[in-house]
Amino acid sequence: MAEYGIGGGPNTFVPTFSPATGAIQIEFTRSVNSFAITQYAQIVPVQQMKGYFLRIDEEETARVVNTQDYQWPMGEDRPTGVQSDFEFTPYTCQRFQSSFGIPYENQKQSAWDIVASHARIHAQRMMTLRSYRAATTLTTSGNWTAGVNYFANASALGAGAYSSTGNVQKIIRLACEKIIQNTVGVVRPKDIIMIINPTTARLLAATADVTDYVKNYPAAMEYLRGSQTFGLYGLPSDLYGLGGVVVDDTVRISNRKTPNVTGPAANRGFFYGTAAAPDMVFVSRPGGLVGNEGPSFSTLSVFAYEDMTVETSDDPWNRRTKGSVVDNSAIELTAPLSGLFIDDIAA
Repeated sequence: MAEYGIGGGPNTFVPTFSPATGAIQIEFTRSVNSFAITQYAQIVPVQQMKGYFLRIDEEETARVVNTQDYQWPMGEDRPTGVQSDFEFTPYTCQRFQSSFGIPYENQKQSAWDIVASHARIHAQRMMTLRSYRAATTLTTSGNWTAGVNYFANASALGAGAYSSTGNVQKIIRLACEKIIQNTVGVVRPKDIIMIINPTTARLLAATADVTDYVKNYPAAMEYLRGSQTFGLYGLPSDLYGLGGVVVDDTVRISNRKTPNVTGPAANRGFFYGTAAAPDMVFVSRPGGLVGNEGPSFSTLSVFAYEDMTVETSDDPWNRRTKGSVVDNSAIELTAPLSGLFIDDIAA
């Protein structure tokens, strides 16, 4: 397979498509809005690269030790009460960019819009980077509290391996119970989103929990066709009362390109665990994609000072068009008690 680079030597000319091919263009780029992160993280526009978000002690709303603490006898002064705890937590945005430069010769002689094509490639790369940063934040055990919203495996949660009959439902139910307890009942099951990757979805769809149900389901043909109810990699989109199931199919290639080597890269894969040790993450993301000022219990927030800015610039002196996609943001677990991370549901 021939490769045509940008600029220098013989690569300053991009050969046109042969008329015999019908000018077919093969391009594996995806829309920015199709990335799964848009379904489970909330974007919070910010005016400064450094700032604070406010955490208020969630336990104070449900702390009732005894009735005597709240009694106000007739003729006596009103009880003074206590101040609720609150904490200002800092965030710092980081700027990332992916850029390209296209010589005028390439741009003028190409048979397709080469600038737009490169812009799409680099936009996808930056969304992949943001998804990777989000997945790293959600799957770093140190960001959670063991026994509260972090469990090394399904057994530690009190369930057991997903492969045993009934355990998929048990894992999900227990996770929801933990989140309800941790948020003193504020977060409801319909607010909770489960995040898995396609490999985990395939494994869950093959369990007896799902297949035994399909055996007795009047419209089981939908399962075989992968349509409607079972359209999400063989799983329902609202499994066991959840607010949603998000299958994050973002692919990251973690090795640099080797020149003149064809075929797929060896180091490519999904986030959120492997077939041997599949992860399961639960988050809350109420409301729309963009967060507003005021109380929020979204587990993961993206503080965006600059949200995927696409720029192009003409450089006459060097006879090229330059382009860049910029993401200046911070990704934070803003309300970790509204989420939960199981590091391995196979044990």
